Amino acid sequence: MVLPKYDVVITTDRSMMSNYHGKEFLGFVTTGPLFITVGPFRKLGEWIHEYIAMPKMKVDKYGRPYQAPYGMRKIEAALLDAGINAAIIDPDYVHKYIPNAKMLMLSHHDYFGLNPPSSTWSAIVGKEPLNAYSFRRFMMRIRPYIMDAKSRNGLKVVVGGPAAWQWLYLPELMDFFGVDTVFDGEGERLVVDLVKRMLNNESVPRYVYVGVNDVPSIDEIPTIKYPAVNGFIEIGRGCPRGCAFCPVTIRPLRCTRSRRSRRN
Repeated sequence: MVLPKYDVVITTDRSMMSNYHGKEFLGFVTTGPLFITVGPFRKLGEWIHEYIAMPKMKVDKYGRPYQAPYGMRKIEAALLDAGINAAIIDPDYVHKYIPNAKMLMLSHHDYFGLNPPSSTWSAIVGKEPLNAYSFRRFMMRIRPYIMDAKSRNGLKVVVGGPAAWQWLYLPELMDFFGVDTVFDGEGERLVVDLVKRMLNNESVPRYVYVGVNDVPSIDEIPTIKYPAVNGFIEIGRGCPRGCAFCPVTIRPLRCTRSRRSRRN
């Protein structure tokens, strides 16, 4: 079977690319440690934990998931609207696409288990949470394909998503996994320009932070093209409360309105 070729391939590990049996809050089970971490039953423990917390997503014959994380769908839509040949690919199939891709984009809610509740569980039991373990295992599996594609074709690697900041605390892993740029923040307004510049081999910053003046307006947020995990929709971003400890409050509040409310 001949696979389609995409200039930009978007993916993540299994702890994110799952519909959690249609029960979204089962995904929080990935923030806990593996059930069994030592001895002859480790593999069985992994299988049980992964089956409960992050079952495989249904895909088409090309490895494109029927559902994907909502934020990744937004980035995919922004790139497609800009005429960029991009697609989200399931983690079990992405190694087949990397050799012919020009750019690999990764996203995650908690790359290294540094967010609560992952960090809370780690502190309590002293073990790596499943989501961090899953991402590390995934990256080790595709790393040879990444490094080979970078040397042959100049593959660019961008990491983003809500946990993009975590790469700044582990800069040695950026080099180890071939990461070119960390994109931190809402992407719909700036990501298209970044991707175009990287595809043209232009110089881009190692770290891109989307400040409050660069977040997209309602009109700049594209409509997703394909289904999100468990049919998620977005009705608003930001928060009006202004809590000093919360990063959400630095974003301006933007909400969609129904036709009825607009008429009123």
